[in-house]
Amino acid sequence: MAKLPKPKFNLRMPKAKNETLISLVFRYRGQRLVYSTGFSIHPKDWDVKAQRPIQKERRADLFAIKRYLDDLAKYCMDIFIEADYGAISLEAFREQLDIKTGKTSIPDPSETEIEQEEKQPTFLEFLDIELAEMKEQGMRMSSWDSFDRHAKILKRFAEEVRPFDYEDVDWNFRFEFIDWLASRKIKLGYGNKTLSTLRQFLERAKRKKLHTNSDYQGTGWIVPQKKAQGQMVVLTPEELQRLADLRLFNFADKVRDLFLIGAGTGQRFSDYSRYKPDNFYKTINGIPILSIISQKTDTPAKIPLNIFPWLIPILEKHDYTSPKMSMQKFNVTIKDICHKAKLTDKVFIVNQYIGRKARVEKTYVPKYKEVTSHTCRRSFATNLYRMGYRLAQIMPMTGHAKEAQLREYIGIDSEQNAEEIAFSIMQRQGGEANPKTGHLRIVNG
Repeated sequence: MAKLPKPKFNLRMPKAKNETLISLVFRYRGQRLVYSTGFSIHPKDWDVKAQRPIQKERRADLFAIKRYLDDLAKYCMDIFIEADYGAISLEAFREQLDIKTGKTSIPDPSETEIEQEEKQPTFLEFLDIELAEMKEQGMRMSSWDSFDRHAKILKRFAEEVRPFDYEDVDWNFRFEFIDWLASRKIKLGYGNKTLSTLRQFLERAKRKKLHTNSDYQGTGWIVPQKKAQGQMVVLTPEELQRLADLRLFNFADKVRDLFLIGAGTGQRFSDYSRYKPDNFYKTINGIPILSIISQKTDTPAKIPLNIFPWLIPILEKHDYTSPKMSMQKFNVTIKDICHKAKLTDKVFIVNQYIGRKARVEKTYVPKYKEVTSHTCRRSFATNLYRMGYRLAQIMPMTGHAKEAQLREYIGIDSEQNAEEIAFSIMQRQGGEANPKTGHLRIVNG
């Protein structure tokens, strides 16, 4: 004898961040009834195994929902048995449920769970669904954080300008979105990253057959960067030593130390902010080494710790463990510390902002205002190059795949060209350069 079918209750969007609809699902005689309960609940208040709300103190609403679901399950079984154990159409079954639950008329089709299930998530709903799936699938947190940040920008545009869906994203939408980014004075690189992330989400949705739009594909979506470049902001060994000599306390002391750890090892903030004792060892010849695998690229690197005199004492001070802090607080505080260290020389800065065409702003600012968590890595590579180490020696430590990438990263091509011309002029004029100041002195004038 066959077992009686059992009513089930499911959440429409079990991974939603807000309340989502509870639906009744009842399978009988090859048919599947989906019925809207009319109640919504937050997934954190739902017991998936029991298929009922979790009972909590002072939450009478959850108890009321549970009682209603229990009644609805009983109504289902009554109708099933009274109809000769399932000899009833889906439409008639739904009508009987309407009568037993006190509904005066058949609900509007747009309200039924059948259409809710058939209805695909909007693009803005898809963002949350996809982000939850990315996290569940084990995406690296640094990558997930990037998707999440740019998804929030897309949602903010929808709130401040207008909601949009998959089919709305075309060339005109691109202009509208870029104009909005420009009004917020978003830097070019960050704005282009948001455009790229938008297209990635659309592509993911298309693979899941949620839309057929293709207007977002093709070339030209990213705003081209102009060739204008400013001065590379790096801290020289003398400036780093000045930071090391500062007397600081509490959080500022930790920020300065973490900055120097980064400047002494050449890794990204996501790496140098997570060093542990296991990352350090001595070679058979007694050379202290940092061994790290990049969180961003999974590239291994080994860095000697005796390049700068202050590095090992700082590591020992913190038991070879990076001080813990957020990048945001780090970037704010390091500027104040560099100001205190009198890093006030003016540097030529070029900022490019997003617009239908990149907008360039050129200015001179004190160096300390431009120091960030990434200055460490750039300073490390530049200082080693200035010390005379070959690019091929620096690349395994910084993780750059090609010499051309590293040359561009530390900006040596244009500077090297200028120096070669300067040295050529010096030779013709019989002069020499002061290695400390860089000032030209005429020997035979």
